[in-house]
Amino acid sequence: MNAEVLRQLRRGWYATVTANPTVVAAIKAGGVLSCVAALKLHKVWIPPMDTATHVRGTEDSHRRSSGFCRRYGRPPAATSAVDDVVTALQHAVRCLDHEGVVVVLDSILDRRLMNRAEVITALADCPREIRNLLDKCEWAESGTETMVRIRLRARNIKVSSQVTIDGVGRVDFLVGKRLIIEVDGMEYHANRAQFERDRERDRKAVELGYLVVRLTYNQVVYQWEQVEESILTLIRRREHLADPAEPSTVSQTPHWADEIE
Repeated sequence: MNAEVLRQLRRGWYATVTANPTVVAAIKAGGVLSCVAALKLHKVWIPPMDTATHVRGTEDSHRRSSGFCRRYGRPPAATSAVDDVVTALQHAVRCLDHEGVVVVLDSILDRRLMNRAEVITALADCPREIRNLLDKCEWAESGTETMVRIRLRARNIKVSSQVTIDGVGRVDFLVGKRLIIEVDGMEYHANRAQFERDRERDRKAVELGYLVVRLTYNQVVYQWEQVEESILTLIRRREHLADPAEPSTVSQTPHWADEIE
């Protein structure tokens, strides 16, 4: 490669002019990109959090600074500018809260970046409370689904995931006999066709006697307190327990998701 197109970042590390700026920043900081920042580059669903560059330092830089991400146990030598999924996960479990760890594990498993046995091995040096979080994983397709599932179950609400309903199809969650909860991803409004298909599914579900609650990304991530109270209100009224075939006292489906312009 022509040396003129390279620039030195630190001793032994060079970058092309098109190199990822986040990776370049990690190398300049004295380490390599790791933790949630590396997982994001590997297409893992990451919970909303700070925008800091998560860096794993070299052995020497660890001694010189406390600002690097760390893992439980001894880290491997840094041989690449971006850590692999396993190494990044081992560091991420120390930066994320318990919900965030389950979100990341669900995404890794759903995308088949690691299997369950590989996750168990990767987390072997972690405290038991971290290792046990794997038992809460259900291979959810999106992080917002994981967040809703964890939060409702934390309130002792029995939630069934990815339930197939005759005449409707597969729904994200079913609470009791008739309360369907659907969770839309952040990219949802960019897909008009998907919007139309989901509204048709909702119509069919209501026609069959189900109660449908559809949530947006923003509602799950930034407005959960209000959303949770709305769901709890339906449950306190025992709306979720009626047989879908029986007449409902609810006149229409609560749609809390924003409409497409």
